[in-house]
Amino acid sequence: MYKEVSSILPVLAILVPILFATIIFLLGEKYNRWRGWFTVAGSVITLFIMLLMLPGALNGTILQTHLMVIVPGIWMFIRVDQLGLILATSAAILWFLASMHSIGYMRGAHAQKRYFSFLILCLGWTVGVAISGNLFTYLIFYELFSISTYPLIVHEETPEALAAGKKYMIYILVGSSFLLFAIIYTYFLAGTLTLAKAGILSLTYGRTPLLILFWCYMLGFGVKAAVMPLHGWVPDAHPIAPAPFSAILSGIMVAVGAFGIIRTVLNVFGSSLVRELGTGLIMAYIVSFTIIVSSILALDQDNLKRRLAYSTIGQMGYIILGTVLLTTYSVWGGMVHIINHAFMKGTLFLCAGTIIKQTGKMNVSEMRGIGKKLPLTMGAFTVAALGMIGTPPLVGFISKWYLCLGTLDAGEVVFVIVLLISSLLGAAYFLPIIYTAFFQKSDEELLEKEHGGHKAVAVNSEGKKQLEAPKVMLIPVILGALGVIVFGLFAQLNGFPLSLIKISTSFLLK
Repeated sequence: MYKEVSSILPVLAILVPILFATIIFLLGEKYNRWRGWFTVAGSVITLFIMLLMLPGALNGTILQTHLMVIVPGIWMFIRVDQLGLILATSAAILWFLASMHSIGYMRGAHAQKRYFSFLILCLGWTVGVAISGNLFTYLIFYELFSISTYPLIVHEETPEALAAGKKYMIYILVGSSFLLFAIIYTYFLAGTLTLAKAGILSLTYGRTPLLILFWCYMLGFGVKAAVMPLHGWVPDAHPIAPAPFSAILSGIMVAVGAFGIIRTVLNVFGSSLVRELGTGLIMAYIVSFTIIVSSILALDQDNLKRRLAYSTIGQMGYIILGTVLLTTYSVWGGMVHIINHAFMKGTLFLCAGTIIKQTGKMNVSEMRGIGKKLPLTMGAFTVAALGMIGTPPLVGFISKWYLCLGTLDAGEVVFVIVLLISSLLGAAYFLPIIYTAFFQKSDEELLEKEHGGHKAVAVNSEGKKQLEAPKVMLIPVILGALGVIVFGLFAQLNGFPLSLIKISTSFLLK
């Protein structure tokens, strides 16, 4: 049984990033170099607050706070259940890594006040989404988060960046329209918007209205989750945005859409009603199409960040697939993939940012021999890539293991085949990057050979000798890779994400 306790901690988890965003914005230009460290501090304090809530969550305690009444019967309501704590903690961890990496990546860049203030502000809105106690509160934070990411996507202010930002806003606004309608209709039918129950709807409301409602939610959240064909903004936004924010964009922001689908299926409709409607299996085939096609498209991308963006589209399909199959193991696999993917894809994008910053190279075809120049960075990239493929005992294997068990429990062997094909395609677009980086001769080595053994000095875009990244960029990359290993090796330990997920599903899967 859950025990619900009032607490100020959930509110502080939202307010701390907002406070640090305000401080960063108000700092004068002479304190420019401190903006990044204030962002790191804000993310660390937020993470600390999340960890303070962990022991209670493991014991079944739900922390909650009623903020204010908007209209009679509808509150701004914060509620930290186990599922929300997983997303919020994942966000705080990835924000810490990306913020530290940003200090080196953004050195000398323009508009740092805007970048760092919006970066930490988005953490506050993301935590708000994760720990919303009802759909109204969820919608408020969801929209604030969506709007606040726009300045980060268009940060470079190039025509390409502005076009990507415009495309993003169009997609998000259309998705938000469906979502707003769905939430209003839910209140009209059920008379409540709470996310504290395992389903607030039933067949007594009529099959047709429920089907309309379900697909409106899927369209609304599917845009953010990049479910094909609603994915169009993702391949454009990722390559254009600064790499540390791309890590957040891929590791958390897109996952927020998938998280919304989890809430819809398990908290709004409930597992029993979704089975009765038969919509789960239809959604499973849609996301399976997304998983396979996005992986095929990734094969054809030479731009490293664009290849990683298509990979993200497929990985979100894993989370949704596990959820809509509605078996215990499948939901475990889908939920744990939220934090597993955040570690893996966050690390990959941070590595991509290091490569761009240190060498100026953005394309896979240009990465010949780069593993010898950036061995630690490419070593971390290799660990995360192998995790994405599903190599044991890394975190990606844990996700796929439970997803495969769950599909077999559901009696849907076809989805096991989808997962296996996806892993093979992942190997096909990740392993060539590793091979090119470590086993092909660099342009400098080829030039040296042409000059009869006279060594050519490798230089980066600033004319300096090619060296491994500065510590402020290297440490987050290494920590991310360690997370891929540790959260795989010790996945079953109490206090790790699976233990929280097991508590959550014992309540949600009825």
